[in-house]
Amino acid sequence: MSKDSIIKKLKEISLFADVPENDLFEIASITTERFYKPGDIIIEENSHADTFYIIHSGKVEILKDFEDGLEVVLGVYSLGEFFGEMSILDEGPRSATARAMEATTLLQVSYNDFERVLAFAPQIAYAIMKELSSRLRHTSALLVWQLNRKNRELEEAAIETVKSITRLLEKKGSYFEGHSERVSRMAIEIGEELNLSEQEIKYLELGGLLHDIGMLYINENSRLKKGPFNDEEQALLKKHTLKNKDIIKHLLLPIEPYIMYHHERFDGSGYPEKLSGQEIPLGSRIIAVAEVFDAMTSDRPHRKKSTINEAINDIKKLSGKDFDPEVVNAFMRVMKKKLSG
Repeated sequence: MSKDSIIKKLKEISLFADVPENDLFEIASITTERFYKPGDIIIEENSHADTFYIIHSGKVEILKDFEDGLEVVLGVYSLGEFFGEMSILDEGPRSATARAMEATTLLQVSYNDFERVLAFAPQIAYAIMKELSSRLRHTSALLVWQLNRKNRELEEAAIETVKSITRLLEKKGSYFEGHSERVSRMAIEIGEELNLSEQEIKYLELGGLLHDIGMLYINENSRLKKGPFNDEEQALLKKHTLKNKDIIKHLLLPIEPYIMYHHERFDGSGYPEKLSGQEIPLGSRIIAVAEVFDAMTSDRPHRKKSTINEAINDIKKLSGKDFDPEVVNAFMRVMKKKLSG
């Protein structure tokens, strides 16, 4: 194609709108025109990068493949926009794939030839660098999204693993079976009623699942005893909160307070440290209500279960004494929705 034809096309692109005629002639002399059909791959991720592309007509999508097979569209470009600009910076391998979305005409310039552009048309280089900065911010946002997505997947995997472990442990005592998952679900519902963040809800879920994991260290005969516990047995059972801490101390999650202090009481009469009021972490205050409600409504060797209404009334009576009134109010709203539904 003639230089005059390429110059005409360049003039239709805003990037070259203010470029003098002589400079356009120089650019045309190093520019090659290429045509692509819909679906054609223009550049492939990880291929050698030595060409810069300007779109004269059509539309191009830039794609990034992640290790798990997910394909993310980083951007869609059309008339006057460009891609492959990293090749003019470091000549490294392509960081993404470019594919024609429709019939597309591109003007391409090689890395070596672009050095000539820098010499006689630095304003073009400036425009490209400015656009590149904007794109890097956009791409960074997408990569942060992908990282958050991976973190969510890891959290879900961790939660499923914890559920499997607690189910296995709870089978040792039939009255414990399902207890941790029920406490976890109730804690989530109370947390949602209190408008906690998604991350805080995740921690509540794990805290609810792991709140009794320290029972592993408690003699099975003591745990499964029929009838009331004597003082010595009570003291032994209370140690499970400290054992909780020992078991999960290597987990990189801030849920240790949730499961260590769920037996603290709002008036300071609980254990292990006799914390009171706001000294008790909110997650612990939530799990405390959820745990007691499930314990009341489940048969235990030493007592029969209460009805749901009896348990609700008992928890309401203990508001301000054993339990945080704000958490109890949220619990009451949760139960009202359940019972009315």
